[in-house]
Parts: sequence; structure tokens; C-alpha cells
Amino acid sequence: MIKGIMRLLIVAILLISVFTFHDQTANAQSNKVMWGKTELKVGQLGKVTVLSNTPLVKLESDGSLTTVRNLNKGEEFRVYSYKSNHGGLYGVGGGSFISKSPVVKYETPSKSKLALLSQNPANEKKVYSTKEIVEKNDDKVVLIETENSLGSGIVVGNGLILTNYHVIEGASKATITFNNGQQFEVEGIVEMDANKDIALLKTSKEFNISGVTIRSTNKGLSKGEKVVAIGSPVGLQNTVSEGIISSFRTSAGISLIQTTADIDNGSSGGALFNTNGQLIGMTTSGIDSLSANLNFAIATEVFVPLVNKYIGKNHRNINASFPIISTPLPVTNTPVFGDIAMGMTKQQVNNLSGGSLKNETQDLLFYSDVSVLGLLGDVNYEFKNNRLVAINIFHYAVDNQDIDTLEAYFVLMHDVLSESYGLAKVLDTNWFDDKDVYRLAAYWVLADHNTLLNVTITSDYIQTYGGLRISISE
Repeated sequence: MIKGIMRLLIVAILLISVFTFHDQTANAQSNKVMWGKTELKVGQLGKVTVLSNTPLVKLESDGSLTTVRNLNKGEEFRVYSYKSNHGGLYGVGGGSFISKSPVVKYETPSKSKLALLSQNPANEKKVYSTKEIVEKNDDKVVLIETENSLGSGIVVGNGLILTNYHVIEGASKATITFNNGQQFEVEGIVEMDANKDIALLKTSKEFNISGVTIRSTNKGLSKGEKVVAIGSPVGLQNTVSEGIISSFRTSAGISLIQTTADIDNGSSGGALFNTNGQLIGMTTSGIDSLSANLNFAIATEVFVPLVNKYIGKNHRNINASFPIISTPLPVTNTPVFGDIAMGMTKQQVNNLSGGSLKNETQDLLFYSDVSVLGLLGDVNYEFKNNRLVAINIFHYAVDNQDIDTLEAYFVLMHDVLSESYGLAKVLDTNWFDDKDVYRLAAYWVLADHNTLLNVTITSDYIQTYGGLRISISE
């Protein structure tokens, strides 16, 4: 009887094993993201379809090619890498390649396929520590130097660097520097989009470093997830910071990731990674605040179409150039504000301005707590084509003050400025009605710049403010 019971148990266990295996197999099949005849895999750049018989080759250590076997029409292969050697080689895994030619068709996966792949639980990748993420990607983030500014860039292919448009704006030349000190000249801009603040650069020579692994969409990411940023704030190359995803934002139609990972001047164009070591955004701006840590990265879905457009192309066949700046603004010889002169670049102004940087956009720098003519205030620097065209100064001493204080401030500033500029071309010492406000004003016109002093009271007498505007002479 005992033997009979044992036989029944063994049969039951075997049946459970069979059904479990069948269920796991069915689940695995349902989780697959099929692309034609092949399954789309994580890390896959694209696929090659053989249109006519062609060889599968290996790249030998001496640079020569040897045939592994002949491929037949209709066969499909996943592409994991690309080399420009021998007119172009698609890496299909196992050290094998297919030569780029008219008898093969290369394709990149659609957005919908990539979204399905990223949402597939079966494709959960290893979770890396901050140290491992840096080890995996530190050589794929570079310092970018132009004649106007410093910034960061991300290696997305052999000889291709992704960065922010505002990093390269107005430049006529640029150099990239890897973390090991190796430098390459930038041949030019392949393509750029000022509205999206993205630009793709091409170096004059290839550098044989593979690109970052890009997560093609922010779908599936969540608030609170850990992230790691690598960039070059104020030129301190490949500085690492970590934080979390604070939120997801949309600005002017552009998808942004808000993060607590610190981002500063020079971090623009840097990389934001998730714990799988995947690029999830390009760091672009930060707002310094006493009450919040506000930093933003452009989501990968904004720039993936641009990257995919060029990733499979031969380096020598990618056109790149720097735009010609038709009428660059001259740098004036005489400083108009401390050591700052009109026509200086944003980076030059950043290096010279006092106070605390609170915000930076493509055409604006905003500093607080700046000492101007002995009084503290906020200063906005305005730029056009990365050249300083105006400085706006708002003194705290005249914020919401009585009329006596406002008039005393105006007299003091007028006397100080007159010592440098002489008589004002326009001087209004009686409060005049300027639409919905009342003003006192003085205006000096010089050869290379103009200066306006004004004090303002709103018509309801609730708000007062005053300061200076220094602007380049047109």
C-alpha cells in the first residue's frame, strides 16, 4: 500500500512540474516583443535583413575580414554595434559582422516597439550601485569647450556627441575631452534644434568608444527612483552626483525629468542614469534656491529620434559644420559693470559676476545678492547669440519704500553715475505718469552703451521698485 501511495505522489509531482513548465514557457512567449522574424532585445540598436546572399564575417586582430559562412536571402539578425571599418560593419553578436551594402537592409525599431520592450518585466536589468554606474559610463561623458563656454556631452556613437544646443550656440570651434585626458576636435554640428535645446556633434576623428545605453522613453519610470548624474559643473570634469526623480514636467512641449541630483553651470549636456545604468535624460538646467533643489534633464524620448537618425551611418558620410555667425557683437573695451563689458559671452559673465546664480536659461543669467554701487540687488544679464547685450539691476533698497526713500535713492544714484557719465541726456526729476506707473528717470547715451536709471511706483501705490538698465548701443 505504501508503494502505491509513493507512486501516486511521484505521478502528481511530475504532473505539477509539467504544467508549471508549460505555464512558464507560455508566459515567456507572451512577454516576447517580436519584430518581424526576430525578438527585439534590450541593448539592440536595430536589425539587418539579408536581401541577397552575402557573407557573415569576423574582424581579425590585424583588421582583415574572414568569412564565417554565407547568409541566405530573408535571414534577419539583431544589430548590437556598428563599426565604420571596411565601409561599415553591423555587429550581430558573437564577434560576427555583416558588411554594409545594397544587399542588406538596416532598420531601427519603432517607438511603439521600444515602449513595449521597456515595459516588459522580463527585461528588468541588473540594479547597479552608484560606483558601478560610474564605472560603466564615466568614459562616455565628455567635457566640451568652445570659445564661448564650457559644457558636457554624451557619447552616443563612434565620433558622435550629444549635448544641449545652448552649450554649442554661437560657437565656431569646439574641443571634447574624455576623462582620461584624450582630446578630439569637433568637426561641426550634425543637427540641432534650438526649441528642444539639443544638438548632435561630430568629432573630426573616430574615438572607438561605444555609446551609452539609452532607455528610449520615460514611461515606466517613477517618482522616487534613484538617479545618478555625470557632468562637468564649472569645468570640474565628470563630477558625479546622485538623487531621485522628483517629478516629470513638460515645458514648451518638451518632456523633462525633475531630479534632486545636483546640476550646475557646465553640467548642461551631461548624463542622467537610472540604476540599470541606462541613460534616461540629458541634464540641462538647475535653479538654486534656499528652499528647494530644482534640477532638470531633457527626457530621452526628445532626442532618441535624432540619435537613431545617425547612429548607423558611416562616420565619414555624416555631414557636420559650424554655422557662420554673420554679425557677431563686439566686446567693448571699457567695462560697464565691475569687470564686465558688453559683448562678453555667458561663460565670461559667469566667471566675473558677484552674488549667487539663481537661474540660467538660453538667453538669461539671473543672480541675487549682487553689490552694485554699494547697494545689494538682483541682476539679470541678457544675451543674444551668446553675447551680453543688456544688464538689469534691481536694488533691494527701493522695494516697497516711501516716496522720501525713493527720491533719496534716485538722487544718490544720479550723482554717482554723473561722475562717470557726465550730464544725463534725459532727466525727469518730477514724478511723471507712464501708463499705470509713476517714474523718476535719467538716461545717459554713450558711444558703446546706454544707461537708464529709474524709480517706479505703481498707480495704486502698493509696489515700488528701482534700479538700472545698461544696454549695448545699437
